[in-house]
Amino acid sequence: MENCIYQLYNKVLNVWGIVNQQWMLIEECGELFNAIAKVKRGRATKQDIITELADVHIMVEQMAVFYGWEEFQAEKEHKLSRLKERLETYLTTPKNKKT
Repeated sequence: MENCIYQLYNKVLNVWGIVNQQWMLIEECGELFNAIAKVKRGRATKQDIITELADVHIMVEQMAVFYGWEEFQAEKEHKLSRLKERLETYLTTPKNKKT
């Protein structure tokens, strides 16, 4: 993570506190859920989803800074590796194989 972004998140956490930012994350996740639900009914756009994804991403990064950036990155890499393995297994299983 760029140092200036890391510093920004640290400053935000110091000013508003972890509890407030945790509640903000919950709120932003709710807004993302609502936007996704509204797309199906034609009441939200792709841009609405992008906006909410960005908000959630920023809040998640703040949580990662607070709880441990390096541990977060290591866990993310582990889960991405596992996802890749599962996808490869799925795609090479005869009943799922794309021809």
